[in-house]
Amino acid sequence: MSLVLIAEDEEALLEVFSEVVEDLGHRVIRAHNGEEALLLARTETPDLVVSDHMMPRRTGMQLLHAMRSEPTLSDVPFLLLSAARPQGREAAQTFLAKPVDLSTFEQAVSSALRYRAAHPSDAAPAAREPSGSVSLAREEMLNWVAHELKTPLSSARLNTQLLLRKVQKRGIDDERRSAEAVLRQLDRMNGLVTSILDASRLADGKLELKLAPTALVPFLQELVQEWRDLQPEMDFTFHDGEPLEPLMLDADRLRQVLNNLLSNAVKYSGTSRHIEVGVTINPGLVLIHVRDWGVGIPAHALPHVFDRFQRADEDRGRGHGLGLFIAASLAKLHGGSLSARSTLGEGSTFTLRLPRRN
Repeated sequence: MSLVLIAEDEEALLEVFSEVVEDLGHRVIRAHNGEEALLLARTETPDLVVSDHMMPRRTGMQLLHAMRSEPTLSDVPFLLLSAARPQGREAAQTFLAKPVDLSTFEQAVSSALRYRAAHPSDAAPAAREPSGSVSLAREEMLNWVAHELKTPLSSARLNTQLLLRKVQKRGIDDERRSAEAVLRQLDRMNGLVTSILDASRLADGKLELKLAPTALVPFLQELVQEWRDLQPEMDFTFHDGEPLEPLMLDADRLRQVLNNLLSNAVKYSGTSRHIEVGVTINPGLVLIHVRDWGVGIPAHALPHVFDRFQRADEDRGRGHGLGLFIAASLAKLHGGSLSARSTLGEGSTFTLRLPRRN
């Protein structure tokens, strides 16, 4: 049995995190702020610290800095949770964005404790103090908004997942469907909050990419297969071109762009139910297209589809008007572009252009 220190100022989240860790067979000590967590860690050295970032009396990052500076605590694995993305978060062994998925949280805790058991004397990476900036005030405001909106969402989502597990064991279909419906709506709310924050950071030039060499064709094959599994009633085809060297990409953000395009293609596919993803190579460029044969976009709306809060249809319940703005902005961050062509009643093709850098 391992000892896990959990620091979280929201009582509902502290309760559910503790329940999950105890169900995994570990002993839990609880702290309601960063200062209390540090005192408890000094009293009885934990095998793992699970900490929120935005807490009173000491943030999660400040707690991490303090622990790394003390010899008896410097090698304790640290799992940082936050709706924001604080600078220096890579110093924690694991960072999870709120709202946290139940299975992901369980796996992160178990993985950290296994690592601790296998490497009891390894020093954890040193935590770096965030660099100063004259524009930190707005970033702090965005972090506060993220915390205030996503913390209750995280609590509601984790509790709903726990409820769904219990309902599934009882085998009551009506209760299961109700719990799944609640979970879908919470995910929809989280997607909206994430889109608003991403749009704001993109507009301010605050969103940074994590570039790494990425084999594009296998990445796209996996993504298309995920959509086949998710939408079995749709016909997804994938066409790849000649062999391609790895590209410097942020895979998570590229997935965000393409998921938006594929989601729109499914949404507006009409009766055709056919969606095509393809890759072609031009001098210095890689082109990825997503095509549907659905309802299409009116000519007057086409020039504005990448604007903030602009939508191509009149059904206001179908989206928030930020997805294509974010997708186009992420394409630009990669040094590329996103374009659209469409004919009303005949479908649409969105083309993502990415640079090839040798």
